[in-house]
Amino acid sequence: MTRKTINVAFTSDDWRGVALSNFSLSPFELDGVPLASVEGFIQGIKFPPGHPSRAQAFISSAWDAKACGKGADKRFAYWGEARIEFGSGEHHRLVERALRARFAQNEGLRRLLASTRGLEILHQTGEGPEPERTSLPAALFCRILSDIRDAEAEPGDLDERIVAQTTDALICADRQGRIVRWNEAAGRLFGFPPEEALGASLDLIIPEHLRAAHWAGYDAALASGRMKLEGRPTLTRGLRKDGGKCYVEMTFALVRDAAGAAIGSVAMARDVTERVERERAARKAQEG
Repeated sequence: MTRKTINVAFTSDDWRGVALSNFSLSPFELDGVPLASVEGFIQGIKFPPGHPSRAQAFISSAWDAKACGKGADKRFAYWGEARIEFGSGEHHRLVERALRARFAQNEGLRRLLASTRGLEILHQTGEGPEPERTSLPAALFCRILSDIRDAEAEPGDLDERIVAQTTDALICADRQGRIVRWNEAAGRLFGFPPEEALGASLDLIIPEHLRAAHWAGYDAALASGRMKLEGRPTLTRGLRKDGGKCYVEMTFALVRDAAGAAIGSVAMARDVTERVERERAARKAQEG
C-alpha cells in the first residue's frame, strides 16, 4: 500500500507544504531578534554580527533570503556571542530552536501542521543530493516537524482514546440536555449508534416514567452549579433502543467552562442488570 505523504518545501505541489516550508514569510522572534523567515535565519547566521548580508537575510524570505547566503564561507554559524562550527550538532540544534520558535509563535501554522496528521512529512526540493554539511538536514527537518505535530496532537488524541476506549458508557449533554458526546460503551449499553444518539435529547435513554424527575434535577443542578449526589453513584433504570429497560449504576458531574459556569453534564454508566436481578432472586429465595 502506498504511504500518504506531504512534501514540505517551497516547491511542493501542496499549498500546505509551501506554507509550512522554511522559505515562507512567517515572522517570529528568537532571543529577542525579529526574523522574517527560518530561511532568512539560516542564511543570516552564516555571517558574523554587523555583516550587511546577515541583516538583509534576517528581513528576507524565500529565494531572496537564500541569495543572501551566497559568499558565506560556511565554516561557522554566529549567534549571540557564540561561533559555532557549521553543520555541527550544535548548529543543527540552533536551527531547530528557530524552527520551533516559529511554530510556537504562530497558532495558524500549528493548526495547518496539525491538518497533515496521518501524512508522512518529506522534504524534497528537487535541487539534487543534499550536501554533506548543511544547516538543517532534510531528515532532521522532517523529524522536527513531526515532533511538533505529535506534541500538539497528543493531549487531544489521548483524551479521545480515553473516552472511546473506557469500558463504562460516557454520555455528555449540553445545557439543553442534548447529547454531545457518546462513546462506544454507551452504544453497546443502550444500542444506539453515534449518528442516532448525538444531538438527541437525553430522553432517548430515560424511561418515560422517570423523565419528569430527571429534568427537574437536571435544571436545578445547572441553575445552582451543584449536583445533589456530588459524584456518588446511584442506581437507576435506562431505556434501550429495542425498548427494553436495564438497571444502570451512574455517576454524574457538571461540565464547566473556563469561567466556572456550568455548561452541561457528563455521566458514566455501567450495566448492573445481572447483579440487580441476581440480588433480587436471592432475596426472594430467602423470603420463600
